Amino acid sequence: MKNIIKTATVALVIMLLSSVMTMAQEHNHTHKGDKSMEMSKTMDMKSIDKNNDGVVYECPMKCEAPSDKPGECSKCGMSLKKVSVKDARGSMNKGMKMDHGKMMNHDKDGKHMDMDMDHSKMENHVVHKGTIDVSKIDKNKDGKVFQDMMDWNVISDKAGDCPVCGMTLKEVTVEQAVKNLNKHGFKTK
Repeated sequence: MKNIIKTATVALVIMLLSSVMTMAQEHNHTHKGDKSMEMSKTMDMKSIDKNNDGVVYECPMKCEAPSDKPGECSKCGMSLKKVSVKDARGSMNKGMKMDHGKMMNHDKDGKHMDMDMDHSKMENHVVHKGTIDVSKIDKNKDGKVFQDMMDWNVISDKAGDCPVCGMTLKEVTVEQAVKNLNKHGFKTK
């Protein structure tokens, strides 16, 4: 009787593990299929450039497909940059690539560039570390600063681009910058 229970238990565990592995493989296959469909849609620049002016607007971080109209990225909030259709197609082909579900950035020659940057080693007055006093960054005392919406510790009193990721800094109130920092684990005064 004990052998029958052991055998049944082992068989049940094997069936359970097989089911879990099968579901995981199906989920992974579906996820990859969604990504490839999304990429094929973004590669069809003719359908994006509806006014046929040869220009589209794309997120500098490639969060979403290019658009035919200027504006902000719905995912990261960056201002869309005006680029030619040819450049947009090239950046979609060479820029961001997926490697087992992980984003990898590639330079113009297709060589891998490390996305895991150590901000503490950067010598830049807009990249802040330690406890951040946003009111001191607001040198003109207008109550507004410019903050990166991905590298939250990149804050300046002047408009510009992030030296870490190239995103256009977004104008926010000092209070909102503090909230953003606290929300993403940074210490503030």
